[in-house]
Amino acid sequence: MIVVSGSQSQNLAFKVAQLLNTKLTRVEYKRFPDNEIYVRIVDEINDDEAVIINTQKNQNDAIVETILLCDALRDEGVKKITLVAPYLAYARQDKKFNPGEAISIRALAKIYSNIVDRLITINPHEIHIKDFFTIPFIYGDAIPKLAEYVKDKLDNPIVLAPDKGALEFAKTASKILNAEYDYLEKTRLSPTEIQIAPKTLDANGRDVLIVDDIISTGGTMATAVKLLKEQGAKRIIAACVHPVLIGDALNKLYSAGVEEVVGTDTYLSEVSKVSVAEVIVDLL
Repeated sequence: MIVVSGSQSQNLAFKVAQLLNTKLTRVEYKRFPDNEIYVRIVDEINDDEAVIINTQKNQNDAIVETILLCDALRDEGVKKITLVAPYLAYARQDKKFNPGEAISIRALAKIYSNIVDRLITINPHEIHIKDFFTIPFIYGDAIPKLAEYVKDKLDNPIVLAPDKGALEFAKTASKILNAEYDYLEKTRLSPTEIQIAPKTLDANGRDVLIVDDIISTGGTMATAVKLLKEQGAKRIIAACVHPVLIGDALNKLYSAGVEEVVGTDTYLSEVSKVSVAEVIVDLL
């Protein structure tokens, strides 16, 4: 088995190759003057199986690059290709909300199912998207890695999910931290006032870990953090698998009272302090 890095996961691919004790293939990526993508497998390929590791932070570029890498590998005689897309682009466009809309992940699943033999991702937003694929769709969980990272940073914490849908993330993290867990519930007090608080637990005087699969704009989490602080919460850490962090998301969170934001290297950002390399290796 060889490991082939896409341009957006070069460090992660190196870590995976080290853990597998296998070769990291030399790949050249560049752009033509008209901005079209060029890829070249530089090393001679003498293996029937390849693992492409290419997260999809710059979504459209990563997708095209992956298609080109697959074509080049097949041309070099590779029989089996595993695509590892730690952050899978368009995965949240999984249903039709208005007539005429494309179900984006379904369209891409058809492409992937024709060019790779299996696909591995980390904490997809919705698990049911696996039904769009005709190849094995394998997903890993990075929440335990995040919990391990914060384990010695919090004193007798509670673990909170930002909503009921993320409760399983809080439950998973709570087992690592040996802590109680809950989710944040919105209660409308008046036409203009909403209260956000843990459904059953009291955050007063407690350290708090808020955990989710993704932080995008940070708005909802920042509001929750501010209210938790007003309710007497002590140290608050916000953790997510995919730190998308659009625009001023980090500033919102720190201004609201978060002491640390931590994410993984599925989506490289300045808070990507936890690697999913071991999670990927366990799935290969």
